[in-house]
Amino acid sequence: MTNESNPNHQNNIKMNVTAFGDGKATQIGQLNAQQVQIIVDRINPAIERIEQLAKLESPGILKAGNPHKSLAYWQGRTAEIANLKQWLNNPNIPLIGIEGIGGIGKSMLSAYLYEDETIAGLTKRFLADVSYGAIFTDVATQVLQEFGFRVPEQETQLVQALVKCLQSGEYLLIIDNLESLLTTDGIWASQFYEEFFTTWVECGGKSKVIVTTRERPKLPKRWEWLPLSGLKIEDGIKLLTALGIQGNLEEFVKLVDGYPLLLRFVADLLIEEYPQDPNLKRLENLGLGNLQQLLTDKKVVGQHRLENVGMVLVLDASFERLNELQKSLLQNISVYRGVVNAKAAMAVCLGSSETEIERELRNLVKRSFLSEKLIDDGRWFEFQPVVLEYVRYKAGDQTEAHQKAINYYQSIAKQQPWQTKDDIQEYLEIFYHFYQLADYDSAFEAIRHCDDFLTLGGYYANQVELYRQLVNKWSKTNDKENWHYTASLISLGNAYYSLGQYQTAIAFYQQSLDIKKEIGDIQGESISLNNLGNAYDSLGQYERAIAFHQQSLDIKKEIGDIQGESISLNNLGNAYDSLGQYE
Repeated sequence: MTNESNPNHQNNIKMNVTAFGDGKATQIGQLNAQQVQIIVDRINPAIERIEQLAKLESPGILKAGNPHKSLAYWQGRTAEIANLKQWLNNPNIPLIGIEGIGGIGKSMLSAYLYEDETIAGLTKRFLADVSYGAIFTDVATQVLQEFGFRVPEQETQLVQALVKCLQSGEYLLIIDNLESLLTTDGIWASQFYEEFFTTWVECGGKSKVIVTTRERPKLPKRWEWLPLSGLKIEDGIKLLTALGIQGNLEEFVKLVDGYPLLLRFVADLLIEEYPQDPNLKRLENLGLGNLQQLLTDKKVVGQHRLENVGMVLVLDASFERLNELQKSLLQNISVYRGVVNAKAAMAVCLGSSETEIERELRNLVKRSFLSEKLIDDGRWFEFQPVVLEYVRYKAGDQTEAHQKAINYYQSIAKQQPWQTKDDIQEYLEIFYHFYQLADYDSAFEAIRHCDDFLTLGGYYANQVELYRQLVNKWSKTNDKENWHYTASLISLGNAYYSLGQYQTAIAFYQQSLDIKKEIGDIQGESISLNNLGNAYDSLGQYERAIAFHQQSLDIKKEIGDIQGESISLNNLGNAYDSLGQYE
C-alpha cells in the first residue's frame, strides 16, 4: 500500500510498504535510514522551538481568577493529588512546585486543585496565569483585592503587603506558567517576584502558594516539588475510551508515555476525520502509520524528549488536514498574546467575515489547536503553549501579521482621559508588536504616549520593564545619536528613582550623561546632571548632590536657559537645606 495522504506536500514521504496486523496499528512498514533522516531534518526545528522556554520580552497580560479550564475528561493523577493534599495540610510547607514539560498537564492539575472543594480550609482562592510575563504589580494588586485587603499606594510596599495578606488567612494562591518570569538558569527577570517568593519561602504563613513551571527558579530549598510525568497506562486508556477512541489503546498509551496533550490531540484528530470509526488503525491514513517506528528510533528521539517528537509528528499530520483558511487563521492569530475573539482574528486574517472566522475558530477548538472560553463579553479563543510555539514556527516571518495587529489595536485604543491601566492596554500591545518587529523607535513612541499616565498612576514597575527592554536593545547597537536611547535611559533612571532604588537610578543617569557629553548635547548633559544631583540628595550624599546641581546651573547660565537655571537653583537650595546650611 502507499502512504500518501497529500502527495504534493514537501513534508510527505511516498512509501510502498506492507501493512501489519491490527496489533501494530501504528506500524505500516519499515522506513529506511535515509527516510528517517529526512523526517528528522524536517521536524527538528519545530521540536527545538517547542522546547524553548517562553521568556519575558515585554510586560504581558495577566490572566487571573477562575482558570476556565474544562475538567470534563479528567482521568487519573490519584497519587499526585494525594501528595499535593498532604503537602497542603502541612503547616511547614509554604510553597509547592509542579514541574514538567509543556502539555504534560501542570495547568490542568492546578485547575483541579483550584476547583477541589474537599481541600480543608483555603476558602479563598486565586489563580494567576503569568504565561505572558505579567507584571508583579498586577498580580499582587488583584490578589489583594480578591482577598479583601487594601492595596498600598506605593509599588514598593506591594511585596510586604501580599506576604502579610497570605500570612493573615488561609488562602490558596496558584501561579501558573512561572517559567515565563525567568531568564536563563532559573534567574528571575523581575526583582519583585524574586523578593516575594524569597520572603514567602523564608517566612511562610497560613496560606499556601502553588506554582507550575517547566523550569525551577533559584530559591531557598524550603518547599516541595512534584515532577509531573505522563498518565499511567490505565488512566490513558480511560481517557481515550471516554473520548470514544477504539483500537489497541494500551499499546498506544505506552508508545507515547501517557502524554496527555498528545493523547487528546490524536483523539480529536481521529474523531474529526473518522467520526463513525475513530480507531487507532486509522492513523495510517493520516500519515502517522510509522509513528511507532519513529518514536522508538534513537536517531529521532535521541536528542529530544519522546513526547515533543510525537507532538510535532501529530501536529504536522493534523495541520495538513486543515483547510487553507484554518491554516492562515492559526498562523496569523499566533502573533497575539493571550485570548482573542473573532474581531481580533478578523483583523489579521482579512477577506473573511466575522461569522466565518468564528465558525472556523470553533472548528479549530474541536481539533485541539485552540481552547474556547465563554467570558462575559463573548467567546474567546486561546492556544495551549506547546501548540502556540508550533504554529509560530509554521508561520515563519510574521512581519505582516504583526503590522495588522498594530493597526487593529490602534483602531480600538482608548483615548484620554484614562482611569486604570486597563485603559492603556492597547498601547502596551502596540509596544509589544513594534518590539517584535525590531522597530524600537515606534515601540518607544507607543509607550511614551502614556508615560505620564504610568508615572502619575505609580506604575513604576511597568516603566522599568518597558524601558529596560529598549535600553537592552539600543545598548547593543550603541546608537548614541538616537535621542530615544538616552530618553529611555533617563526614563528608566526615573522609574528606579521612584521605586527608591537610587543606586540603580544613578547608574542609568550616568550612562545618559556619558552619552550626552560624547555627542556634545550640552542641554541633555545639564538634565542628566540634575537627575544625578537629585539621586545623590536622596541618598543623603548632599555634597555630591550640590556638585552636580552646580554643574547643571553653570550650563544653564551658559546657554541662557532661564527656566532650567531656576530648576537648578531650586535643587541647590534643597541640598543646602538638607545640610542645615539655611543661609
